[in-house]
Amino acid sequence: MKETVMMTADMDTMMNGDGNRALLEELEDLLVRRDQLYKESETYMILYTQEFGDLIVANFELKIECIGKKKAISYCRRRMNRGLAVDVRRMQAELDEEMKLYYVQLQDLIKETNAAKEAETVDEYRSSRSRKIYRRLAKVMHPDINRHAATDEELQELWAKVVHAYQQSDVDELEDLEILVRRAMARLGEEMFLPDCDDLERRIERVECQINDILTTEPYTYGELLRDEEQKAAYRTRLQEEHDDYEQYLHMLEKTLEEMLSGGEAKLVWNMNL
Repeated sequence: MKETVMMTADMDTMMNGDGNRALLEELEDLLVRRDQLYKESETYMILYTQEFGDLIVANFELKIECIGKKKAISYCRRRMNRGLAVDVRRMQAELDEEMKLYYVQLQDLIKETNAAKEAETVDEYRSSRSRKIYRRLAKVMHPDINRHAATDEELQELWAKVVHAYQQSDVDELEDLEILVRRAMARLGEEMFLPDCDDLERRIERVECQINDILTTEPYTYGELLRDEEQKAAYRTRLQEEHDDYEQYLHMLEKTLEEMLSGGEAKLVWNMNL
């Protein structure tokens, strides 16, 4: 009787172990898929910026000019309503201070656009090869799988290098890192950590939510736009129409501001400092 109970317990342990291992394999696949989607998202962002970046920058430049003109008009109205003269120099200083954040955003946008223009496209071989090596490494050292990853400094450093190399599709670096990872794992004397079933299910659910978020938000959703020539043409047309609208609005604001100042001696000196 005792032997039967012991055999049943052993079988239950084996079944639970097999179930955990199946869940672990599912988690491994999801983690690799998630990281691949992140990588694809970055590629779509680069391609999107290469395609539309110049027009987006031009539109943003016009937008902040319009914002600046509106602020200038508001400043003049406040002064005139109080019967005060318009101090153009003081107005310009106040506007420059208020517009600082917009200038920073514009410079960041220009840098991103220029960086995207210089970015190289990754060939399919390097992408496929780097993905295979990354998959092998993720199976033994991903922080969501290996219990040592959160505490061992060498593994933490190696994992950061692996992620960076994978993002760059640097096959040579990944191959070198694989040797270092194997050596580190041998030092630790344990390649895999098998969490309990509840913990694995929780992690799987979390990664599935992350994957869904990637698939349904920008920049991953740019992929559909970039693959469709008609959609790209329509989107470019919308951006051009937005550009034309900003130009017309800016002209109207400039005319309004000029009329407000034409009755006095002050002349507007407009310098966006871009």
